[in-house]
Amino acid sequence: MLGSIRQRISWLAATLFFGFQIRFDFLGILDPTYKAQFQQDSDSLVVDLMLNPGSALFPQLGGVERNYASQFGLQGMVMNWLSPGDHFYEALRLTTSMLTGAVFAAAVIAVWRAWGGRAASVLFALLAISFWTNGFGASTYWQLWTLLLPTLVPLLVWPHLGSGRRKWLRGGAIIAGLVFLKCLCGYEFISTVLLGVAAAVGFHEFRGRIDRRLLSRLVLAMATGLVGFVLAVGVHVAQLMAKYGDASIIRTRMFERTVSPSDAAEMLVWARGVDDPLWGWLVQGDSMLGLWAFQLVHYLTNPAVAIPAPEGTGFGLAAYGIPIWAFVVVFALIAGQAVRGRQEDAAVQRRLALSAGIALAGGMSWLVLAYGHMIHHAHMDSIVFYLPFLPLVFAMIALRVQTISHRAWPTRSDAAVEEAAPRRTWPRHEAAAPVLPGPRADDRQPVAQGAG
Repeated sequence: MLGSIRQRISWLAATLFFGFQIRFDFLGILDPTYKAQFQQDSDSLVVDLMLNPGSALFPQLGGVERNYASQFGLQGMVMNWLSPGDHFYEALRLTTSMLTGAVFAAAVIAVWRAWGGRAASVLFALLAISFWTNGFGASTYWQLWTLLLPTLVPLLVWPHLGSGRRKWLRGGAIIAGLVFLKCLCGYEFISTVLLGVAAAVGFHEFRGRIDRRLLSRLVLAMATGLVGFVLAVGVHVAQLMAKYGDASIIRTRMFERTVSPSDAAEMLVWARGVDDPLWGWLVQGDSMLGLWAFQLVHYLTNPAVAIPAPEGTGFGLAAYGIPIWAFVVVFALIAGQAVRGRQEDAAVQRRLALSAGIALAGGMSWLVLAYGHMIHHAHMDSIVFYLPFLPLVFAMIALRVQTISHRAWPTRSDAAVEEAAPRRTWPRHEAAAPVLPGPRADDRQPVAQGAG
């Protein structure tokens, strides 16, 4: 997965960079006060467990006093086992940031191997200035890396799992295990995570058109993830039955976060208080659909990336951020060009466009299905667009920059690469493909060999 010594060292260096940036934000992506307070309420569930776990072997989030029973709470249990009280909490928070950094670094190195250093540099920069991952990545409750792994790992290993039933048994076990791990740390965004799995598998299974064969494989990939979800619920039910003799809190919480939010009226009043001159008309009536649309608009106008503003520059919170909707537009433009096959990288971009489209549907799925969660969590649910729609769009942008830059400023080796065997940037056969493969022989549009 990390082939050469140089790439391994680069992965380690990138992990440290991303990890420290997520934990301490030395680039100034977030306002320092906002960064310090981000998700303190959620993280306090972990801290309270560490301070007062009680005598149970598998204590619940919140500890004895709060008993947050609607999650299994694996993250809190592990930190409680590793730390006497909260003495090592800050070290564990840095470890959490490093784990997210390791995921980002693995993606960057994979792009470097597949497409080249220029594409990797663009992806590195966009991930470094991502807004919401900077907040979530250091959270001991959310454990962002567990949300990203069910997409990243299949994307990296799928071509190396063999073929036929063997591939699906291995891949299915990996997917189910990663979703199981994520759900033991929380059920939030599960529909987005499952469609993220489909996005990763779809990248490798795409054969130039969307047909029954492809759709069946996407469904199968999601079904294996659903197995992991069901197993996690089963473990959670066993925990609750052993402690309380009743697991109804799971059902109650599910309806609260989906179709029957108890605080919808209060959220409608809050939305009117925002006094939005452009979109305020959506919440002037009593329509719950209007409230949903109002929140959705603000999710899409939240920043996806923010221009670095280290302390002392005088810039405020996301003063120069680029909104999420702008990357939706970029996705549509690059995908449209890829479908028409007008660029050298069109075949690979079609794969990325398919994956990003599935991932966008995944982000929207949570905002639709988890209505109760969506209307109440305007301060955080924008993260669904990173699981993994935005990283995939970042990859599309990185690949386009790589293609254009090599056309305008070719490297010294480009001519030699044209004449000799093509480098691994655009492999024509899956057997020779790197982690993120280029087009197969049966893709509709061939790609010019030797394009860097």
